[in-house]
Amino acid sequence: MTLTVDFGPNDIVKQIDKTGIKGQHLIFIDDYSSTELENIFKTAEMLEPFWRNRIPLLEGKILCTQFFQPSTRTRFSHETAMFRLGGNVITESNPLVSSAAAKGESLYDSLRVTSQYADVIVLRHPDEGVIDTIEQLGSDASPIISGGYGNVTHPTQGLLDMYTAYRALGGDFKEMTVMIATPDLSRARSGQSFGLGLARMGSKLIYSGTTGLGVPPLIRAKLKAMNANFTEVNDLTIG
Repeated sequence: MTLTVDFGPNDIVKQIDKTGIKGQHLIFIDDYSSTELENIFKTAEMLEPFWRNRIPLLEGKILCTQFFQPSTRTRFSHETAMFRLGGNVITESNPLVSSAAAKGESLYDSLRVTSQYADVIVLRHPDEGVIDTIEQLGSDASPIISGGYGNVTHPTQGLLDMYTAYRALGGDFKEMTVMIATPDLSRARSGQSFGLGLARMGSKLIYSGTTGLGVPPLIRAKLKAMNANFTEVNDLTIG
């Protein structure tokens, strides 16, 4: 598909409003409806021609990246996007060493304080228990985007993978059969998010991994709650 720029910032803002997700925390992709996901992809499609240019949609806004695990691509992707959209960035790339967390401050308090400085937070954390903390914070914190929690969710990577499929395969997810293959499905948080998003859009899923290292129970429960069409295959052999 060839993208042409026959629209301006006001048109993009109108499309963003259609997503209906403004002000929400992003934890799991399946928290979004198929309509919301479709509108996110349409928004991304409108923004794509500007990916090397600055477009002032978030002027005056501040993003904080707070990463309790190492990251290059995820942190830089969010920070670059914020700059491209006209906003600014503050970052804490090693909070266990250089932030109040090193002195024992709870994550709850840390996020609440950070929200006084930033309009949106991208958080990466090794413990999926952070999900409970964010739910407890609710509207007491700025919107928090998951940059990866524990082994179960990495929604922005999942959205990127879905958008790639959307652009490359024509956008009809119900016609897609996708295999998510890795030796250790139990720790494939990007794959978990990709799968949940595809399931929400009606795709057929095949999980291929190793016996004993399958899809985490939380993700399996979410798939079943959506009546997802999925199968798990372990120890594939050829011939």
